Amino acid sequence: MRTLLLILALNLAALVANAQPLRLPDPLPTPTPEQAYTNLLTISRFVFGGSFGPDGGPSQGERAYRAIAASTNAVQLFSAAFSNGNTQAKCYALCGFRQFKPSIFESYAGSLRATNPFVDITFSDLRRLALASNIVARISSGYYDVYLRDIQPKRP
Repeated sequence: MRTLLLILALNLAALVANAQPLRLPDPLPTPTPEQAYTNLLTISRFVFGGSFGPDGGPSQGERAYRAIAASTNAVQLFSAAFSNGNTQAKCYALCGFRQFKPSIFESYAGSLRATNPFVDITFSDLRRLALASNIVARISSGYYDVYLRDIQPKRP
């Protein structure tokens, strides 16, 4: 019996000695503004806040938004995303217009309201579809501003 206890104690000591500390995965690298623009064009969901990214961080759309917003040509990239992207990309672009060039926000918002497609969103950890007019109203009211306050655009 003593031999069995000694063997178990030695095995436990070996396990403890070889144990590695818990390491969180490395965060995803920040994409370049051009990579972010390309990612934004076909983004699958519109979501800010929460832990929806593959590494438990921000969603892919929020990462793309932040990379574009931090660039020197953010308004131009958001304009191109609005023209060439899917509905979710258009919503991210509207957030960019509201944050960086409010004078053009309403003209872009009006065109999305007029067509009023569904937007794939995540809200309260639930994936759902929402009418674009409802998302535009939230963007217009400043609902998403809390997630965007810390972003400062680079000056050209």
